[in-house]
Amino acid sequence: MNRHRPLNIWMQYVNEELPPEERERCEAHLDGCDACLELYMECIGQMADSLPALPDTDAFTAAVMQRWAEEQLPAPEAKDNPANPPAERKRRIPWTQSPFFHYAVAAAITLLLMSTGVFHSLMGRPEPGHISYSASDRTEAYVPFSEVLLEKTIGLLDSIQPKHERGGTR
Repeated sequence: MNRHRPLNIWMQYVNEELPPEERERCEAHLDGCDACLELYMECIGQMADSLPALPDTDAFTAAVMQRWAEEQLPAPEAKDNPANPPAERKRRIPWTQSPFFHYAVAAAITLLLMSTGVFHSLMGRPEPGHISYSASDRTEAYVPFSEVLLEKTIGLLDSIQPKHERGGTR
């Protein structure tokens, strides 16, 4: 059965002075012993008192902001050189390369295809009068969806004639 560990053992544990085997035993003991957990927390509190005080955050912030401002000032030769545009002026991308434009075009094409029934013709849905409900008919007439889709795609591609067959240059 686990025995309680004394305060000096928990101090050594906090300061990482225990061998690995003893550390593992202490960690396992902490899981089930509230009294030792309180001793451990007391050791951590004592160790926190011995740590140095936090640095002055206001002075640190002022130093960082001053250094950042110095780095932001352009060099004198950069001001006079027209080949180096200012960093504030960003190059704008054309509206045709905008992601919003691409999403809008994709949505418009999808709506167009949905409204014309292209997706329904690709699915090859049977007519209401041709539906068979017997299990034997379904096993004989079963065609994988990938084959149906492949046949529809080939038919669609065959229906598109190249421009050179219609008198064009391509």
